[in-house]
Amino acid sequence: MKLRKLFALLLAGVMAFSAAACGAQETVTNNGESSEASSGTSEEPLENKLVIGAITQMKAEFYDANFCNDGTNYSMYDLLHGYTTVVSTKEGEFVYDPTVVKDHSEVENDDGTKTYTVTINDGLVWSDGTPITAKDYVFAVLLESSPEMAELAYPSQAGYYFVGYDEFYSGSTKNFAGVHLVDEMTYSVTVKAEELPFHYDISYASQWPRPIHVIAPDCDVVDAAEGATITGDFTSEVLEKTVNDPETGYRANPSVVCGPYTLSSFDVSAQEAVFKINPNYTGDYRGVKPSIETVVVKLVSNDTMMNELKAGNVDLLSQTGGAENIEAGLDLADEGLVEYISYYRNGYGKVQFDCSKFPTDSENVRQAIAYCLDRNEFVRQYTGGYGSIAQSAYGLAQWEYQESIDWIAENLNAYEMNVDKAIELLEADGWTLGEDGQPYSGEGVRYKEVDGELKPLVIEWANSEGNPVSALLATMLPENMEAAGMQLNPTTMDFSTLSAGIAHTGTTYNMYNLATGIPLLNSPWYYYSKDPAWMQPGYNSNWIADDELDAAAGALKTIPYEDRDAWLDAWRNYIKVWNEKMPDIPLYSDEYFDFYAPKLKNWEASDAIWPWSRAILDASIG
Repeated sequence: MKLRKLFALLLAGVMAFSAAACGAQETVTNNGESSEASSGTSEEPLENKLVIGAITQMKAEFYDANFCNDGTNYSMYDLLHGYTTVVSTKEGEFVYDPTVVKDHSEVENDDGTKTYTVTINDGLVWSDGTPITAKDYVFAVLLESSPEMAELAYPSQAGYYFVGYDEFYSGSTKNFAGVHLVDEMTYSVTVKAEELPFHYDISYASQWPRPIHVIAPDCDVVDAAEGATITGDFTSEVLEKTVNDPETGYRANPSVVCGPYTLSSFDVSAQEAVFKINPNYTGDYRGVKPSIETVVVKLVSNDTMMNELKAGNVDLLSQTGGAENIEAGLDLADEGLVEYISYYRNGYGKVQFDCSKFPTDSENVRQAIAYCLDRNEFVRQYTGGYGSIAQSAYGLAQWEYQESIDWIAENLNAYEMNVDKAIELLEADGWTLGEDGQPYSGEGVRYKEVDGELKPLVIEWANSEGNPVSALLATMLPENMEAAGMQLNPTTMDFSTLSAGIAHTGTTYNMYNLATGIPLLNSPWYYYSKDPAWMQPGYNSNWIADDELDAAAGALKTIPYEDRDAWLDAWRNYIKVWNEKMPDIPLYSDEYFDFYAPKLKNWEASDAIWPWSRAILDASIG
């Protein structure tokens, strides 16, 4: 065993056990989806350009995660969109961005509501030179809370927490009572009393601008006693053109932005996006601006990405996981061909269930499938010592996990492989019949009578092409599931089709193998809420409506941010209930590696706290 491997195993042993407002869950990926790589890029070694290899397919979606929260797209949004009033620092703290915010105040009102007032700095401009004012921030709230935007299949929940949202979203009023344009550079938002207290209360003041002159060119934002409103020709027909047009709309071609980069081109067939520095960008919360002139993001195959790095076709492979690729990258490092950093993952790989679809709407069925998988062997083969089993919804990088390793080992069900236990759960759930309606013989597929109809225990599994996790599951699950009386039907597809199934906009399946990142603004009260408003990708994408899980996750929401002990106690209860309800089968949380060409200098990334889309501002080409 190589010394580096031994070190990784020892480090994982220290970190892990074995039998770790309102933001959406960040990155849902296919843990290794592959496709044919696009053609090589420029071979000029000193060109001020960085080529990043991505293993998740990209879509022509550059608006925000509410239209598409796929992993690679999620990162690219950060390159384009900036000047949010509240941001997270490199240390993981939430602060008002001094580059953006000149002044702010928070006032608790007598009726239990709370008003946040924010004044924007002068001198901020869009990439086309147009000044950014408070109107752009108010416009964003109104636009993304509007029934007109909802007609474009956008969730329209930006102002969900503010007074008057329900009336504005329903269209019963054109004025948003809790949102005001105070003056040219100042806006205010008033939070509903029922949304307080809130763990991340500073996030209520967090707003982002949208260019009204691009998205609603013949409109204006005006204020009244009844609240702010959009005047002019503001209709879903207008938005269909300015937002949804596949060639010129803001989703596919955001021509005017305020982030560190602008979108130069996107070739959907080649799966390659090119970004150029935005010369009008003032800087992040520290005033840091990018120095790398061109950033290219291109699709690479999981099977060949290390060869692409070695050949110089890509310069950076971020968040590399899996023993095979890690070992190959470390071999290149031993040869002096690449540099690398590593960090623990703030997320986990999983089998995700659709808990609204029969028969995985049953807790017993989900638990039975978990008992059919030897997760110890799966983690051994997949991570090769660079990760460990996750027993619930957490990642190795989370401080809550790091302070709960012993507690987790003592309190959570490890679901050690046990086909007899799976059978016991299925029989208790009523799966006791054969195809003929007679008592189950022990052979073939189990059946259950539901509303007078005999139904088989068939699990439809959507998996993505070229995915090593899919390949490993395909060798480990079917035999044990068959022994328990379940039939597993795998369907391999591209990641876009798989994502549509999860979103309930395409053919749905019982389970999907994925990976998810846990954001810094971790909000389980949305991810497992019974409220239909949160039944959507990025939030409750398991489509689970369970009273106990909803209550356990919801208990975290009102705990003050500074009350670390109360939060940890509630978090432990939440992951224990989650472990019982099994909306996912958590597979592993692992150590990530970034492998990169030596010409890339000052590279410091750390998963959810400081992803590559932010680390790129400090980096340079040497």
